[in-house]
Amino acid sequence: MKNRTLIVLFAALIALVCCGGNANKKTDNAAAPAPAAKASVEAVDLGLSVKWAAVNLGAKDASDPGNFYAWGETATKKEYSGNTYIFKDGYKVKKYSTEDGDASSGKADKLIVLQPEDDAATAALGKGWRMPTRAEAMELFTKCTFSYDKPGLVTVTDPNGNSIDFPKTGYYVGEKIQEANYPWCWTASMALASGTPVGSEDAIEWHERRQGDAMRFGHKDCYGLYRENGLPIRPVKD
Repeated sequence: MKNRTLIVLFAALIALVCCGGNANKKTDNAAAPAPAAKASVEAVDLGLSVKWAAVNLGAKDASDPGNFYAWGETATKKEYSGNTYIFKDGYKVKKYSTEDGDASSGKADKLIVLQPEDDAATAALGKGWRMPTRAEAMELFTKCTFSYDKPGLVTVTDPNGNSIDFPKTGYYVGEKIQEANYPWCWTASMALASGTPVGSEDAIEWHERRQGDAMRFGHKDCYGLYRENGLPIRPVKD
């Protein structure tokens, strides 16, 4: 009987050593969690060079303003200011600089359109989706008609009768909404200074070189706003 007990104890000891002393330890071959699926958005053909999303990025429907982003950032936040802007480095910028004096690296990168890694639409929806350029935004403004019959919405219709709605959103400066009676959306383009020589020390031009081009529906044009401001995004698809 004693010998049998010793055999059982010896077998238990071997099993404990083989299991690493932890019966609840997960194996190294456990499956990794699947990556989060990209959101799905309808692409509407307005007969333009690109298709436009039916809703703003992060919105549930056309009346929802969706998410707000600083220009070139891919995540939302509470405060949209220079203190929280990822590309600001004191009085200089870390990326998207047109003049050497702007760049914290000392050398301008000359980038004037957002790269895919800084495009919130691409980050959220995947390859093929992106933010519109200034040229694509102006194409929408000049080739489509605008109506204001729906409360809180601006309807944009192409010559064939297809349409999409833009909600009146305004944009964030710090933690407060400005211009709430109009839709606003970022483009992927920088707002370039005009009317003063590039490289001048003119204070207005110095600030303009730090702006992104925003779709301004009240005037049907694009308008420079500080990149740290928070605006909605209406994605496009090639």
